[in-house]
Amino acid sequence: MTELLQQRDLSEPQCQFFVVRKKRLCRMTVKPGRQYCGEHEPLPKTADGQDDSRVPCPNDPKHTCYVSKLKKHLLICNARPVQQPPYIVHNINCPTETDVYERKPLSQLSKETILAVIDKVNALYDKHINGQIVTEPEHPIHSAVLEEFSEGDRAESSLRHLRQVSSLLWLVEREGLVGDHTCYVELGAGKGHVSYYACNAWCAGEEGSSALLVDRASLRHKRDNKLRTRTAQRLRADLAHLALGHVPAASACRALVGLAKHLCGVATDYALRCMTSESAVRKARGLVLATCCHHRCQQQAYVANEHLQKLGISGDDLNVMLGIVSWATCGDGRSRQYREKSNLPKDPNQAIDISESNDGEEHPRDETNEEDQAGGHDRLVLGQEYREKVGRRAKQLLDWGRVLYLRDCGFDARLCYFVPTTVSPENVCIVAKKCR
Repeated sequence: MTELLQQRDLSEPQCQFFVVRKKRLCRMTVKPGRQYCGEHEPLPKTADGQDDSRVPCPNDPKHTCYVSKLKKHLLICNARPVQQPPYIVHNINCPTETDVYERKPLSQLSKETILAVIDKVNALYDKHINGQIVTEPEHPIHSAVLEEFSEGDRAESSLRHLRQVSSLLWLVEREGLVGDHTCYVELGAGKGHVSYYACNAWCAGEEGSSALLVDRASLRHKRDNKLRTRTAQRLRADLAHLALGHVPAASACRALVGLAKHLCGVATDYALRCMTSESAVRKARGLVLATCCHHRCQQQAYVANEHLQKLGISGDDLNVMLGIVSWATCGDGRSRQYREKSNLPKDPNQAIDISESNDGEEHPRDETNEEDQAGGHDRLVLGQEYREKVGRRAKQLLDWGRVLYLRDCGFDARLCYFVPTTVSPENVCIVAKKCR
């Protein structure tokens, strides 16, 4: 570390703190005359000579502040609470009851418990799902995507992303969800790629149609900024708190169509409640949601707890399933560090999952350490292919419960494979159309 600091030009305005985990210096800029950024600056002294420690900001724990300056910081913090518009209602789509079923890592569960849940997953899959998930027919690249897809310098990861968007656009059209005076709501929009192509495909020619992009984060390089016509509106809101029917763009249209490409974990359940809420369901024409990251689901927020309980899946069983689902996309079960030490090839599915989730943004990974793996997979004596099959079945069972929920809400809902696994391992899509 000392040699690295000596080689570094200390006059550069960059933090000189060495991040051991990343094996490099912190890349934050610093004030003139300083060596460290605000996060890594040695603790200053308070008036009484004590170290002034940093604490997480109460408004947003992603950043910290000195205790002595906390009161002043709260007055100017960019994450401070502001007066919410009428369409933001706290936890309107998120159940507030406490999860009575404790979720534990698989390594802390007995072998018998895990195998019993695997048997239930296999039995329910064979009875209710096997043969019911239709593979969508292969279409040519959609006209709204074709120009960019045909560019010769496109990377393979970008082409995979465009293939997925093209398939979703074809699905919406085949289901008859396109029409005049329609608001296409991209839930968990990220950088807005799906809405960008949807606007180019449907909002220019369809009278009074528009796109509404909803995401809780503020991102750079948003694609909706490139739309030539003002047919898209971006809303910064958490799906857990969004009353969709009260959003002006949604209330001004005649019909709502929900869209999502790889909506992460519990956000899918928030989105389903959002589309089926009393204020939105009257206008809802249908939805097309590609799901992913089932290990990020939460038992208390899952929309189909009652449906799975009727099928024999208890709350404890569901929490075990939320560990099993990661087997579908987690490679051979060994950590990334272990694979690098062993010079083992990386799993191609893993690369696809990272690069193609939600418009190229990296989703939270369900990584476990080597000790956890040793207590998990190895003692079960299950082959990699079998684990992957069980993990995929568990994911589809969770999505099947969501289909049952939508049917109870008045939708004709189903699951489909919208792209091959070679394009994305997260290739299951929920398709629903409002029953007349």
